[in-house]
Amino acid sequence: MDDETKRRLVYGLLSLVLSALAARLALYLTNKILGEPEQLEG
Repeated sequence: MDDETKRRLVYGLLSLVLSALAARLALYLTNKILGEPEQLEG
């Protein structure tokens, strides 16, 4: 693998991981600020 291929692979993996972490962090902070969502009984 050349350097450009390695760079793109690492960039893609980091983007995926950091995007997932950002979504989890946003959910966590929302729940801390506004409280846990109410469970609907069906």
